[in-house]
Amino acid sequence: MAGFEGRMLEVNLTTGEIKRSTVDKDVLRQYIGGSGLAAKLFLDRVSPNVDPLSKENTLFFLTGPLSGTNIPGGSRFSACAKSPLTNMWGESNCGGNFAPELRAAGYDGIILTGAAKKPVYLVIEDDKVELRDAADLWGKDNFEVTDLLRKRHEGKKKVKVLAIGRAGENLVRYAAICNEERDFFARGGMGAVMGSKKLKAIVVRGSGKIPLASPTAFTQKRKEILEKAKDHIVTQSLKAMGTNGSMDFGVHIGDVPGKNWTAGDMTAVAANIGGAMLNSEKYLTGTESCHGCFVGCKRVVSIKEGPYKGMAGPGPEYEGAASLGGLLMIDDMAAVIKLNEVCNDYGIDVISCGGTLAMAMDCYEHGIIGSKDTGGIELVWGNADAALKMIDKIARRDGFGDVLAEGSKRAAQRIGKNASDYAVEIKGMEVPMHDPRGEHGLGLSYATGVRGACHTNDVTFSIEQGIFIWPEIGITGGYDQKSSDGKAQVVVISQNVGMVCNSAVICYMLMSVINGEDMVGLINAASGFDYDLQEVMQCGERIWHLKRGLSNLMGITAADDRLPRQILTPTTEGGAAGSAPDIKRMLTEYYPLRGLDAKGRPLKEKLNGLGLSALAAKLY
Repeated sequence: MAGFEGRMLEVNLTTGEIKRSTVDKDVLRQYIGGSGLAAKLFLDRVSPNVDPLSKENTLFFLTGPLSGTNIPGGSRFSACAKSPLTNMWGESNCGGNFAPELRAAGYDGIILTGAAKKPVYLVIEDDKVELRDAADLWGKDNFEVTDLLRKRHEGKKKVKVLAIGRAGENLVRYAAICNEERDFFARGGMGAVMGSKKLKAIVVRGSGKIPLASPTAFTQKRKEILEKAKDHIVTQSLKAMGTNGSMDFGVHIGDVPGKNWTAGDMTAVAANIGGAMLNSEKYLTGTESCHGCFVGCKRVVSIKEGPYKGMAGPGPEYEGAASLGGLLMIDDMAAVIKLNEVCNDYGIDVISCGGTLAMAMDCYEHGIIGSKDTGGIELVWGNADAALKMIDKIARRDGFGDVLAEGSKRAAQRIGKNASDYAVEIKGMEVPMHDPRGEHGLGLSYATGVRGACHTNDVTFSIEQGIFIWPEIGITGGYDQKSSDGKAQVVVISQNVGMVCNSAVICYMLMSVINGEDMVGLINAASGFDYDLQEVMQCGERIWHLKRGLSNLMGITAADDRLPRQILTPTTEGGAAGSAPDIKRMLTEYYPLRGLDAKGRPLKEKLNGLGLSALAAKLY
């Protein structure tokens, strides 16, 4: 076998020991790579009872067989650990250019254990790997650190940099890891895990090539996919408008949340912060792509006038515009761009930040907190200046920012009274910016997601939008978005596909362009295995149950499979007016289809049948 070999670089930050290892081929075949392989290695190596911010937690950066290849969407890799935000299985997925460089250096993953006594950063240049002192970098934020390390390690080929800002250093529970200033491991607090280990950055430069088991077969499959992608509605819309183009469409179907999920009609706000405005001459200066991708969905912007004049760089994705804009009722594009930039520089997940600020604004409006609590900052709807000031406090854990740095669930518990009514989270993870009242299956996907509320760990959103249709696995299209009928079966299949997507690792957006045959062909040509579609889908099912079982060991039960009060309350206006997902009914259908018992655990016979007997022994 050639291709993806599971070559790991293992770094013990406590002792400074650096070694290399290789994952067994049978394990690779069962878990593919990426987050699936990380979950398997976590099960084998780490106690589920570990404190996420202790040196005993392990942080995995893992690629998959498609990571770094020249397939569009093949730039991605995974960061995984026990999450400090949710206290359960945590993972995040990121594109950009780091994964190709890591594989070019000869490694398919980095496994980080222990914790350094003083700040350090890791330098990888092919076979030369060392830890260096980072005292001069500690206290600096992402953009400055990335620029400094690029200059410090100047060479014929630019280094690629992962870094944390002050949010990661200060253990903000939703701190992000910055990848080359524009891409982020945002969800679940992986930046806080990195900060707890006193690891400021990872620098990599590789001189090798990405190995493919069957280069000819891969090239042929790539040509076929490029031909499909050229005129596909997904790639064309992303090329034209970027991800924030979905806001302009989403407001018509009730997909865009507003005012902490209480406003149903966001048409007026979207006109000022949606894709059309972001892509206007007023802001747009260019586009960028991840490695190997022709789409160019990333927006480069500048602010030419007003209080935020002079800001120039990566613009917000849809999630950033919706969470820092519509969710807070901020309808000024320049302000949203600035808020997004500040979060990126500090290293803060924009979804969790927006969700936590929205909870605080709701509490402020309802008199649960006041200006004495917030240090004089008036957390009222639409107040961009207040949001900017509070984000600064969150990153530094200063004053009320220290409360909000805990995330909406913990913050609401600390605030007390009925603050938890306004925390829109699932298992501690703030809900992303697509509304299940407009897509009921998405509600079930959120409630049962393996890392908490998530729209990219499966393809349910694309299925209900009528974009993802794979009849070969039972996804035929034509689903009623505002109905809970039959969605349990759809979500089970969708989650299995998502596990493969995040283990291979491939961009979520490309999954709507390709089909099952394409996916299997790509993985086989890259890895050297001879999967068929049935086996690949079984891998997805195995990985889902493994992640679910890990979270069960960490304390997750059936009671945690729920939707927040705000989402179960229908709006009176907008595209989803009067609609709410019937989560109780969908869960009743979902549990037996998924193979879960009444406590929300994978059935013992299900685990044994999937080759997860070691997990079964721990659960039962």
